[in-house]
Amino acid sequence: MHSGFVSIIGKPNVGKSTLLNRLVGMKLAGVSKKPQTTCIVIRGILSESRGQIVFLDTPGFHEPKDAIGRFMMRQATQTFLDADLFYVLADPVPPDEGMGALLDRIEAEQLEDKMRKPVFCLINKIDTISKPELLPVLDQYQKRFSFDEMIPISAQRGDQVDLLVDQTYARLPEHEPYFPPDITSDQAERVLVVEFIREKIFRFTGEEIPYAAAVQIEAFEEEDKLIRVHAVIFTEKDSQKAILIGAAGQKLKQIGTAARKDLEQFLGKHVFLKLWVKTLKNWKKDERYLKRLGFK
Repeated sequence: MHSGFVSIIGKPNVGKSTLLNRLVGMKLAGVSKKPQTTCIVIRGILSESRGQIVFLDTPGFHEPKDAIGRFMMRQATQTFLDADLFYVLADPVPPDEGMGALLDRIEAEQLEDKMRKPVFCLINKIDTISKPELLPVLDQYQKRFSFDEMIPISAQRGDQVDLLVDQTYARLPEHEPYFPPDITSDQAERVLVVEFIREKIFRFTGEEIPYAAAVQIEAFEEEDKLIRVHAVIFTEKDSQKAILIGAAGQKLKQIGTAARKDLEQFLGKHVFLKLWVKTLKNWKKDERYLKRLGFK
C-alpha cells in the first residue's frame, strides 16, 4: 500500500480548499471568492484499497501584515516539513513574482532535504481558458521549475482529478494507512465548525469585515438527534460588530442559517446554532488574543 501526506500550496484564492473538498468527496474547508478564507491547515483524508492520502490544505502564501498573518504563514511553511509530496496550485496564467517566490521557497526546502520530494504543478480553472491559451502557461511553469508532474485540472468541475489521484498514489512511499479508513479528517469537529462559520462570514459580508472577525466555540453539546453549538464572533471594532449583526439582526441570522445547513450535512444530525457578536479590539495584532482564540 502507498500512503503519505500531500501539501496543497499556492497563493490566496487559487482554489486550494475547493480542490481538497473535491478530493475527499465532502466539504471540509470553507470556500469563498475572497482570499484567505482558510487561516489554518485543514487535513482531509482519502482512503482506498491502494492506500491513503492525507491532504493538507494550507493558508495562501502572502506577505503578512499582522500577528494573524504571521500565524498563517507559519502554518503554511510548517507543511513543508510534514508532506511527502507537494501540489503547487496555480491560476491559468504565467507565473508572476509571487509564484516565483513560492517556487524559490520550495526549491530551497528541497535542497535542504536529504531526499527530494515530488512536486506536482496543478494549473487550476482550466474550464475558464482555451487549450491554445493553456499550452504556453504550462511551458512557462515547466521552464521555471523542474516539476515531477504537470496536470491541468478544474477543482470546481473535477476535470482530471482522478488522474491526479492516480499519479499521487504512484509517487507516495510504501506505507500502511495512518488513520482508520472511515474518517475524512482527524481534526476535532469544533475546529471544522469554526471554519464553516468563518466561511459564511466571508461569503455574506464585504470590505474588511471577514478579515476582522474570529470565531470561538463556547459550547458544543451532542445529544441523540441534536447538536447544540454556541459560538461567539469577535470583531476589532464596534462599527464592525454592528455591520455583522445587521438591521434587526438579519445579517447574523443569514450567516447562522447558512452555517447551520452545512453543519447538519457535515455532522449528520440536526443542529441548533446560536451566534453572538462581541468586540475584542486589535485581536489580530495581539499574540495573547490569538492564543485565546485557538491560533496556536
